[in-house]
Parts: sequence; structure tokens; C-alpha cells
Amino acid sequence: MIIFRYLAKEVFLTLIALTSILVLIFLSNQLIQYLNRAASGSIPGVIIMKLMMLELPTLLSLLVPLGFYIAMLLAYGRLYAESEMTVLRACGYGPSQLLKHSFIMATVVAVVVAVVMIWGSPLIYVERAKLLRTTGIKTLVQTIMPGRFHAINEGQEVFYVQSMSRDHTKAEQVFLAKRSSINEQIRWDILWADQAFAETDPATGEDYIILQKGKEYQGIPGHADYQIAEFDQYKARLPHPVVKVSSDLRTASTASLLPLNNKDPAKAAELQWRLSVPLMVLTLTLVAVPLSRINPRSGKYAKLFPAIIIYILYANFLFIARDAMVSGKTPQWIGLWWVHLIVIAFGLFLIWRNQAKLA
Repeated sequence: MIIFRYLAKEVFLTLIALTSILVLIFLSNQLIQYLNRAASGSIPGVIIMKLMMLELPTLLSLLVPLGFYIAMLLAYGRLYAESEMTVLRACGYGPSQLLKHSFIMATVVAVVVAVVMIWGSPLIYVERAKLLRTTGIKTLVQTIMPGRFHAINEGQEVFYVQSMSRDHTKAEQVFLAKRSSINEQIRWDILWADQAFAETDPATGEDYIILQKGKEYQGIPGHADYQIAEFDQYKARLPHPVVKVSSDLRTASTASLLPLNNKDPAKAAELQWRLSVPLMVLTLTLVAVPLSRINPRSGKYAKLFPAIIIYILYANFLFIARDAMVSGKTPQWIGLWWVHLIVIAFGLFLIWRNQAKLA
């Protein structure tokens, strides 16, 4: 029990450190992508941090298997490099006990990852979709970049804003052009207002943009019979981004993806993927324990590069298998399982080879 606590401390401290570094790297990359989307007007800048926080649990569930895999390699590699494993083996603590204790730790990690992937991840993606959806027209106003023309509704409406307030909620010198068809003739409604802001109707829940102190020009291009109207306040309902939650399988509950042999290959692939991520923790443990055994002269990082190559191949083959399953190229009973079986066979081979060397 003392040896197990010692090993667990070494592995989990390394896991926390590695996972923290990996999360910072991937979150930084994700932040850059969100900032680029905000700069292009795809999303409002005010919700970037909320989106990042919603990404964090799912990102952790994907990075923890990699972190645990490398943590075992580094922790056990250090023990081998400093001959501590040699001392433990002389005291009767052999490779079988090391593998057993490693799987106990891996089971704990796999359960945590499984909870996030099977139960938490769908809820997180639903909340993410709701965040984008419920911002409504406010999202549209907040994504407008001053000094640029913005086409919406497939070019039927065009916005131009000269300047925005600091909190990006009020606009000044607003231009709005709406195109419609009357008797097979194109009519344009041109509005110019000094100020504009977003508002939600509490009774209907509809989102509107309120234009204040402006003029409206209405007419058909090429005709002189156009109309001009001045207004103190003009309320216009504009289309807002629509996020179809039901069309994204990542938002589907795990129960709705059952059974395993679902007739819909996309649902079956999503279910197998959610099960595959926690399963990776166990299969990688089977590889990491024998792979961590090194010659003390080689150093604790001797097997790190080939181990990372193995993980990259493992992850990429899972992505390939999932895409092949969605497209119907591979039957569901093969699915993603063949990739796990190959890794398990490779891990068993490494264990057998180490036992043969010790014998």
C-alpha cells in the first residue's frame, strides 16, 4: 500500500503538471481562433470567455488520457533511471504488481473521463449552442465592426455603422438597407439614423434593433416616385443567428444514441467515440507500463518520443475509423474497436517482451 501511494503520488503530480501545460497550450490556440472569429464578425467578443469556460471540461476530458499516458512514462522512467525500480523488484515488487497498481490508477482516471464524455459533454455543447442562440440580435449588433458594410440574410439587408460605444451595445450613424420584391420589381428601404441599440420584447421574446432620429427612403431603383419619412424612433426586427441544437450530435444525450448497433451510423459513431476516450486511458496504460522500462544509462526521456508517436497514430486512426464509420465504409461491429484491439495487442506484446528479457 505504501508503494502504491508513492507511485500514485508520482504519477498524479506529473499528470496535473502536464495536463495544466497542455490545457494552456490548447486554450491559447482556441482563444486565437475565437478572437479571429470575433474580428471577422462571426461571434461577439463579449461571449468569448464564456465559450472558453464551456470548452474547458471537454478539452480536459480529451487531454487527460494523453496527460496520464505521458505522466506514467515520465514517472516510471525516472524510477527506472534512478534504479528505484531495481530496488523495488529486489524487494519482491515485480512488473505484475506495477501493472496492477497502474490499472487501479487508470480506472479512476477513466471513470472521471467517462462521466465527462458520456454525461457532461452533451450538456456542455447544449449550453454552448444556447449561448450562441440566445444572444439573438444582440449578437448581431455586437459583432458589427465599425466602418464596414455587413450583409445579412443572404444579402437582402446591409448594415453600416460608423462608430460603436465602448461596451459595444450602442451604435452611432447607422445605415440600413433592406431589399424586397413587389410585383416582380426590386424595392429598397434605406434608413439612416443617428443612434441604434438592441432591445428584446419581454412579451414575445423577439429581438429588435431600435433606430433613433433618422430618415427612411423607400422606392424602386429607376423610378422617381419614392417616399421620404423622418422618425424619432424606428423598430426593426432583424434575423438573428440560428443554432440548430438537434442537428449537432455532440449535443445529443448518450441515451438517445443507444443501442450500440444504431441504424444511424453517425449516432453509432458518436456513441463509440464517447466510449473510446475513457477506454484510451486503459489501453494506453497497457502500453505505457512496459514502455516505461528503460536502461538507467539511457535517461528517463529515452522512450518519450516513440511513445508520443504511438499516441499520435492511435488518435489519428480513431479519427479515421470514426469518419469511415459515419460514411458507412466500415460496419458498426468493427467501428472504432479495431483500433483499440491493435493497441491492446501491441501492449500485450510489449509486456511479453519485457517478461522474456527478465526471464
